[in-house]
Amino acid sequence: MLVLLLVANPSFAVESDKVSHFAGSAALGGVADSVVYHTATQMGPGERVAASTGAALVPGFIIECVDEFSGYHFSWPDLLAGALGAGTGSVLGELVNGQFWISASGRQVRLIGHW
Repeated sequence: MLVLLLVANPSFAVESDKVSHFAGSAALGGVADSVVYHTATQMGPGERVAASTGAALVPGFIIECVDEFSGYHFSWPDLLAGALGAGTGSVLGELVNGQFWISASGRQVRLIGHW
């Protein structure tokens, strides 16, 4: 679905600003979920997704606050795109972390898991 939105006719496409907010937050969500997945072992999947989504949303919120005080306006649609991206990245991070493992020893890093 996202691919269709990105390659759609420009008159119906999502603004590039929203795509960048979504993509950046999705990357942060995936990284945050990976950190939480491997460090907070007592948390369940729902708690990990909620925590990593919240953590990934913080930079976007700070950017919007800075925009408000630097002459631009706080953009709720930008924050929504960031929230959707953070949630998507967190869920994808949870799926990837549940299937793939990184084994590192010395100078060797291997991906182990179900392909």
